[in-house]
Amino acid sequence: MAWRVSARAPQQRGMAALSALLIVAIVATMAAGILARQTGYVRSVQTEQNRVQARWLLRGGVTWAKTIIQVAAQREYATRPDGIWNQPVLGLAVAAPGDTRFAAFSGEITDEQGKFNLRNLEWGGEVVPGEIDAFRRLCSLLQIPPVTADAIMRRIVLSFSGSDSPPVGNAANLAQYEASLVAAQTLGFATGLPTRAQMNLPRTLNDLLGVEGVNHEFIARLTPHATILPSRTWINANTSSPEVLAARVPGLSLEKARQVIRQRDQGQWIIHQGDFINRLQMPELHRLSLPIASQSSWFLVKGVVEHQGVVSIMTALVYNDRQTSPRTVWLREGA
Repeated sequence: MAWRVSARAPQQRGMAALSALLIVAIVATMAAGILARQTGYVRSVQTEQNRVQARWLLRGGVTWAKTIIQVAAQREYATRPDGIWNQPVLGLAVAAPGDTRFAAFSGEITDEQGKFNLRNLEWGGEVVPGEIDAFRRLCSLLQIPPVTADAIMRRIVLSFSGSDSPPVGNAANLAQYEASLVAAQTLGFATGLPTRAQMNLPRTLNDLLGVEGVNHEFIARLTPHATILPSRTWINANTSSPEVLAARVPGLSLEKARQVIRQRDQGQWIIHQGDFINRLQMPELHRLSLPIASQSSWFLVKGVVEHQGVVSIMTALVYNDRQTSPRTVWLREGA
C-alpha cells in the first residue's frame, strides 16, 4: 500500500504545479484586464477634463471677441473691414485658471450685417415683397435654382410667421397689403400666412439642410452672402458683397456693385445711406426706403481651442447695441 502512495506522489505534485500555473495565469489575466480598464478610465477622465477646460477657454474667447467688438464701436461710428474686430487671432497661447499647460486658441469675428438677413422676409404675419424679390435675385446670382430659393423662403416664413406685431400692410395701405398677399401666393401660401410659427427657428444656414432641394453645396454658396438673425436688420454696405448689394438695390447691376465695392475696399468707406446712394449715381433711389447702413450690431464669433490633443470648436452670435455691453444671443459647440 505504501508503494502505491509513493508512486502517485509525483503525479499529484505535477497536477498541483499545473493548477498553480493556471491560477497564476488567470490572476495575471484578470489583473491585466483590471489595469487596462483602469487605464482607460483614467484616460477618459483626463480627456473629459481637457474638454471641460477647452470649453472654458472657448468661452473666454467669446468674452475676448465681445470686448473687441465694443472697443471697435467706440473708436468708429461705421463698422469697417479695417477695424480691429476684423483681425483674426491665430494660435494664441492661453491657459485655464490653475492649469500650467497652455492651449492654442484661434478665433475670428464676422460681421453678419454685411449679409442678406433671411429674417427680413417676413414681418407681422406678412411677407415683405421687396425682400422676397431681393432673395430671388441673390440666389440667381449665386446659381441656386428658383425652386430651391422659394423652398428656403417658405421654411423661413413658417418659422417666423406672426412673431412680430406690426404688419407690413393694412387698410390704410391697401396697395402694400395686396402686394404682400401676391408675394405670399407665389411662395405657395394661397390664403396668406399662418398666424403662428409652424416650425422651429433656424439659427444658421446649416439648419436649412432639411429643406427639400437644399444641399451642402448651396449652403456653401449662400454662407458668405446670407444669414439668419433674430430680428430685422439693414445691410452694412461697408462689409457686404457686391452680390448682396446688387440683389437688394433695385436696378443695380452686379458690375456696378463691384465698382462701388472696389472703391470702398481702397479706403473710401461708406459714411451713411445717402453717401452710398450718391456713389451709385442713381437719383431715383432717393425716393426709396433702402435698408442700407454703414454700421453693424450683429457679429458671429468662431473659436477653436487645441488643448492636450483635444480640439474644441464653438460658435456664438453676439449683439452690440452700442448702449450696453455686447451680449451673447446664442452659443453652439461643435462645427
